[in-house]
Amino acid sequence: MKWLLFLALLYLVGGLYLYFFQERLIFRPDLAPKEVDLPPGAKRVFLDGLEVGVRDKKSDTTIFYFGGNANNALEALSLFANLPFNIVVFNYPGYGNSKGNPSQEAIFSAAKKVYEHFRTSHNIVVGRSLGTGGAAYIAASFAVDGVVLITPYHSITHLARLRYPIYPANLLVRHPFPTYRYIQQTDAPTTVFLAEYDDTTPRVTFEKLRPYIKNLKKVLTIQNATHADILERGEEKIKKEIVELAKGQRL
Repeated sequence: MKWLLFLALLYLVGGLYLYFFQERLIFRPDLAPKEVDLPPGAKRVFLDGLEVGVRDKKSDTTIFYFGGNANNALEALSLFANLPFNIVVFNYPGYGNSKGNPSQEAIFSAAKKVYEHFRTSHNIVVGRSLGTGGAAYIAASFAVDGVVLITPYHSITHLARLRYPIYPANLLVRHPFPTYRYIQQTDAPTTVFLAEYDDTTPRVTFEKLRPYIKNLKKVLTIQNATHADILERGEEKIKKEIVELAKGQRL
């Protein structure tokens, strides 16, 4: 009887921790560098307390990048530096030098504000990991020309269910990031990149997301890549697909 009570108490404590401290699991600004070096031609600006990185190529096409949960998004300016398009990235509230605290509501609000301010005639959204939720949200809210999802997930709720199967994730998760809900609201051509070895957003969560993607053009797996290094290992392929999406918008 005492063991049952102990196990029940342990279960309750675990559930309470997941509910009240989930921000520590979902958002990791503590792991992201506060400052990053910008490549030549890029600049840092602030939009209502949000740190935004911009590379203006005077193009009518703009790439919006949404980073992962442990990244300073301004690092992506170097990744996409040689693309012939404008690049816009931003740090979520609480990341880098952005003011505020991260949450689903805060990140989506920030994404919309940045997109509305910097969009051009043609726009492509690129999301990585946590950022695929933001990219899908923008694609559902605006008529974008293309979507690139790198290591996407169905929802944070689904990931929590995979990681903590003994808990009712749908009741505990307060930041669900329902990528599936938003991606089904756009018919923009969508390309997906997966890492061969990904234990953070495993392939099963993409397979659960796949039926909701209306216009899935390609699913590309980066060989030998992990969740952490897919950008480095897949850099050239990712940029190639962005260029292909940009070409397609003019056909």
